Amino acid sequence: MAPIAIFTAADLRRTGQTSLRNALVALDPSVNNTPGYPGQLGFTTKTMSLRGLPANETLVLVNGKRRHTMSSVFYGGAMQGQSPVDLDLIPFEAVDHIEILKDGAAAQYGSDAIAGVINIILKSTDHGGTAELGYNQYGWTVGPLGDYGRGGNLNYNQGFRIGNGGFLNVTAEFTGNQATNNAGYAPRTQGGKPVLLYPLLPNGQQDPRENGDRYRQISGQPENERQSIAYNLELPLSGSTRFYSFATYSHRTIAASAWYRPSNSQQNIMSVYPDGYLPTDTTEDHDFQFTSGFRGRNVLGWFWDASVNYGRDSSSIGIENTLNNSLGPSSPHNFHLQTLTNSELTADFDIHRAFRTGLLREPLQVAAGVEYRYNAYDVAAGDDASWQDGGYVFPPSYVFPTASPALPGASGLGATSPAQASLHSRMNGAFYLDLTQKITKDLTVALSGRDEQYSDFGNTLSGKASVRYQVTPWLALRGSASNGFHAPTLQQEYFQSTALYYSILPSTNQLVQSYTNYASVDNAGARVLGATPLKPETSHNFSVGFVLTPLRRMDISVDAYRIDIFNQIVPISVAGSGVAGARVLQLLHDAGVVPNDGRYYGFTYERNAAHTRTMGLDVQAHYLTDFGRAGNVTWGVMMNQQQHQIARVNPLNVNLGPGITALFRSQIGNITTLYPRNTLRLTATWRKDAWATTLRVSRYSQTKLLNDRGPAYDETVAPAWLVDLDVTYTFPNRIRLSVGGNNIFNHRPQTLSPLAQSAASLLQVNPNYSSASIYGAEGGYYYGKIAWSW
Repeated sequence: MAPIAIFTAADLRRTGQTSLRNALVALDPSVNNTPGYPGQLGFTTKTMSLRGLPANETLVLVNGKRRHTMSSVFYGGAMQGQSPVDLDLIPFEAVDHIEILKDGAAAQYGSDAIAGVINIILKSTDHGGTAELGYNQYGWTVGPLGDYGRGGNLNYNQGFRIGNGGFLNVTAEFTGNQATNNAGYAPRTQGGKPVLLYPLLPNGQQDPRENGDRYRQISGQPENERQSIAYNLELPLSGSTRFYSFATYSHRTIAASAWYRPSNSQQNIMSVYPDGYLPTDTTEDHDFQFTSGFRGRNVLGWFWDASVNYGRDSSSIGIENTLNNSLGPSSPHNFHLQTLTNSELTADFDIHRAFRTGLLREPLQVAAGVEYRYNAYDVAAGDDASWQDGGYVFPPSYVFPTASPALPGASGLGATSPAQASLHSRMNGAFYLDLTQKITKDLTVALSGRDEQYSDFGNTLSGKASVRYQVTPWLALRGSASNGFHAPTLQQEYFQSTALYYSILPSTNQLVQSYTNYASVDNAGARVLGATPLKPETSHNFSVGFVLTPLRRMDISVDAYRIDIFNQIVPISVAGSGVAGARVLQLLHDAGVVPNDGRYYGFTYERNAAHTRTMGLDVQAHYLTDFGRAGNVTWGVMMNQQQHQIARVNPLNVNLGPGITALFRSQIGNITTLYPRNTLRLTATWRKDAWATTLRVSRYSQTKLLNDRGPAYDETVAPAWLVDLDVTYTFPNRIRLSVGGNNIFNHRPQTLSPLAQSAASLLQVNPNYSSASIYGAEGGYYYGKIAWSW
C-alpha cells in the first residue's frame, strides 16, 4: 500500500559502520546526516533526516513500539530546534532488520510520523551467536591535531531457546573512536589585516610565537565511547497467549573540541593559558528503553496486544579545559553545565481481526487501539561556577585598554542556572481505527483515523486513505492521502541555557558583554520579543506510485510525494547587539526583564515559523543475475529526488525593527538548499561460495548554505560521486573476515571561497570546508572486521 525499504543485518554490516545512523545513511538515499553548522550540543551528538525534513518529523519504533527521543536540543544548521530519537544509542548488533516506511503515518502511529517511520526489529533467534572485533579509521587528517578517528568495536550476540517455543536473544556491544580533524591553520592575515594569536610586545612588535605552529583548532568527528546491551525475549504462556519483553541500555561519553581561544582572546586570562586554550565539550548519556507486554489470539475472534513501554535519556553536559573569566586566575578549568533528562511512558492496547460482512467476497480487516503516553522533561542546573559572575576585572592591557569586567560563566558552551532549571510534563491519550478491504481481487482500499488529546495543547485529528490496484500480475498502482501532526516536544518548549561573549560597539569600537539566552517559550524576555505557546505542526501528505515486477528476479517501485507542513517550528535568534538590535534592547529594557547596564541581551526561542512544501520522488529497483559457477549478483538502484519550498512565512508577533526578519536567509537555506535535490545509490553485491563483495556508488547533487550577509557569501558544495567497497570471506569454520571502506577514493568538498572565508567564525584556512557538505569533510573511511559465528 505504501513504499517500504527493508535492510537486513547483513546489509547494515556491509556498510562497515558501527552506528545505525551512519549505516542507514550509507544504504538509503532518502536518509541523510543532517548538514550545516551543528552549534554547541551538535558537536557531540549527531542525528539524521528522512526526505530532507526536520529530524523530529520521523517516528522511530523498536519492535513496533515508540522509541523515546533525546533530551538535548540542537542549536544550529538543519538540526536547529530538533530533539529526535538518537539512533546511535541503539546497539548495532542487536538489530535483525530495519523497515523504513516512506509515507505519512500519523493516523496509524501518532505524532512525528510526517516524513515516515523507521521500525527497528531486534534479533529473535533462539540459538547460535556471533562475536565480532573490528577496527576503523579515516585515511586523512589536517595538521598535527586529531587522530584519524581511530577506533573499533567489540560485539557479542547470542540466542537461547527457552521452553517450548520461547527465546531469549542478548547483545553486548563496545565501540570507541578518537577524534578526526579537518580544520586548517589560523592565517597570518585576513582581509589585509594581521590575525594575531598573542598580544603585541611592549615595543609594538609581534610576538615571535606568531611564526610558530598555527594549527590550533580541531573540527570533525568527536572522540566517543559507548557500551550497550540489549535483550529480546518471548515466552509462550498458553496455546494462545505469549509474553514478550525487550530492552536496550547504552552508556556513552563524547568529547568534542569547541572553538580555540587564542592567548589574546577576551575570554582568556593570559597567566592561566599563556598559549590560549581549546575547550572540550563533553556529553555523558545514560539511555534505556524497557518494554513488556502480552499478545494473544482468539478472544471473541480478536487478536490482541497489550504493552507498557518506558524510555529515558539523561545527558550530563560539561566543558573542560576552559575557565570562568569572572572568577579570575583561580577559576576551575572543568565545569558541569546542565543535566537534561527526557522520559516517556507509553501504555498500548491493540486489537485486530477479520469480519465477514457479506457485502464483498473478501473479509474486512479491522484494527483498533488505545494509547496513553506520559512525557517528562527535566532541565537541571549546572555547577555554580559554570554560570555565576565572580566579579573579576581585567586590568588595562593590550586586549582591554581600560579596566573591564570579565565575562561570567564557563567559556565555550551555554550553562543553565538555577533560575532557568525546570521540570515539565505532559499527558496524552489516543484512539485509532484502521479498516482495510479488498474490493475485488485486484483492488484494495484502506482507511485510518486517529484522535489524540493532549493535556497542554488540546485535540488533534488525523486520517489516511490508501488504495492499491493490481493492474496486471506484473504492475500495481498505489497511492495515499493523509494529514498528520508533530506535537512540539517538551525540549522545544522548555530547554534553557545562557552563553556569553563580547560584541563590538560600532560607535566607539568598544567591547560590550553580550548575553545570549536559549529561552523557553514562557520566558519573560522571550515573551516580550514575541514568543507564544507552540502549536503542533500539521501536515498534508500525498503519494502516488507504481510497483513493477516485469521479471521473476526484478522489482521496481516509483513513488512521487508531496508533503505540506504548516506551522513548522523553527527557532529565531533575536540579538540586542549593534545598530540593528536597538529596538530589541529597547523592548527588553522597557519591560524591565533585563537591566539597563550597558550590556547586550539576546534571546533564541522556538516559534511556529512557516508553511513549507516538499515534493519528491523515491525509486527502488533490484535485479538478481545468476552467473552459474561464477556466482550471482544482486543489482540495486535507489534514488531520492526532492525539492523544498517555503510557501508562507508566519509574521513576527512583535515589531523588532528592520534588522530582524521572521525567517533569516540562513534559515531559509537550512530548509530549501542544504539537502541535495538528488541522491542516487547504485549497488552490486556479488556472491560466490565463501565470497561476498559489495560495491556501492553514490552521487549527491549540489548543496548550498545561504549566508545572512547575502549571496556573495554563500557556501556551495559541488555535486560529488563517492564509492564504497566491502569484501567478505567466510572460512569453513565460520570465521568471517571483512575489509572495506566508504568514500574509498577520499573525496572531500570544496573549501570556502575567500569571501565566504572572511565571514566564517573560525579563523582557519587551508583547508576550511563548508558545513553544507552532506557527506562530511573527513574523506575516506576504512575498516577491517573479524567475526566468528556458531
